[in-house]
Amino acid sequence: METLPPPEGVLTDGVVSLRVPSVGDVDALVGYAAGQDGGLGGAWLPALEAGASREHCLWMIDDWLSGWSGSGSYNGPALILTIAQSPMPVGLVGFVSRDAGTVGLVFGVAPSWRGRGLATRAVVLAVGWLVRERGAQIVELRLARDFPACQRIAVKIGFSAAGTVSRVVEATGEVVEDLLYIIEAGELAVLPRVVD
Repeated sequence: METLPPPEGVLTDGVVSLRVPSVGDVDALVGYAAGQDGGLGGAWLPALEAGASREHCLWMIDDWLSGWSGSGSYNGPALILTIAQSPMPVGLVGFVSRDAGTVGLVFGVAPSWRGRGLATRAVVLAVGWLVRERGAQIVELRLARDFPACQRIAVKIGFSAAGTVSRVVEATGEVVEDLLYIIEAGELAVLPRVVD
């Protein structure tokens, strides 16, 4: 897998910002694991379970940072989603290198911050950065069928439905079909600069 260099600074549209995680984020992750601010509803923080310890939350931050350096990451690289109204992170965007020129995105927003367009803005920022600064030719989303809100975000931004992709649920061994959405670099002009 090719290493994806992190952004050189904070990505922002004036409403949301995406930045590289830091150990300073650990208290927020511990709080979410403890059920604060909507908790982990919808599994928006991968590899965290309710009641996760501080050590496990530190491991997750270290894992994201290892993803940026290309060394032994379970979850891959991620950027923390922040907004001016909250002192703590309210979401994340993760990155998965696929084939040459293709990058997959995963995203999530804490339950109490959903329904405000934050995920849409974060994905627009991430896609623009990947295409303009990292040379991605295709950005893809693999979305579970039971998350229609994520599907609406994909369509609203300009992603096109591109079939399905099978994956194995690690915890159960069950094979499920995710919906595949893609956007190509040439379609970047359709991305809104600021999404209402």
